[in-house]
Amino acid sequence: MNKPAHLMGGLTAGVAVSKYIIPTINNGAIDGIVNIGVVLCGALLGSLLPDIDHRNSYIGRKLKIASFIISKTLGHRSIVHTPIVIFAFSALLYFLTNQFTGTIHNLSRLFVIGISYGMFSHLFLDLLTRRGIPLLYPFSSKSFRIAKFKGGGIGDSLTMVIGPILIVLMVLDTIVPFVF
Repeated sequence: MNKPAHLMGGLTAGVAVSKYIIPTINNGAIDGIVNIGVVLCGALLGSLLPDIDHRNSYIGRKLKIASFIISKTLGHRSIVHTPIVIFAFSALLYFLTNQFTGTIHNLSRLFVIGISYGMFSHLFLDLLTRRGIPLLYPFSSKSFRIAKFKGGGIGDSLTMVIGPILIVLMVLDTIVPFVF
């Protein structure tokens, strides 16, 4: 998948998290709009972050040194594209948010939740590609996929159509709950 498709996946995941998960967390943050904005920013960043292992990706070009090191030592779609590493990275970031207090603590937790779901949306979209992802890495380097879309092809187009539809349905359910 390409950058716009991953961003759409992250945005869709961020809206879903803001609607269905954040309200269940007693986070005491400032305001609902601010909470949603923080989650969405995290989700958008997270949706691009796994491609740091590819030097020509958008995030790879922004974080050149980190991307170069990760690309040369691990390669593309290896450990950075695995659920276990994303879970561990998310847990580490979440733990680090405990170093803050008050509003900063609450907002940083929301940002980390957004990053986590954004990264998982990235993995899901890469599962739809021909190359797939190594779901069980480091235990197995075998790649898994659930579809065979080519990057930049119909899979990206479908993501760019289905994502906004899902977002509208989630927002409409908030505005007019009796419709669904």
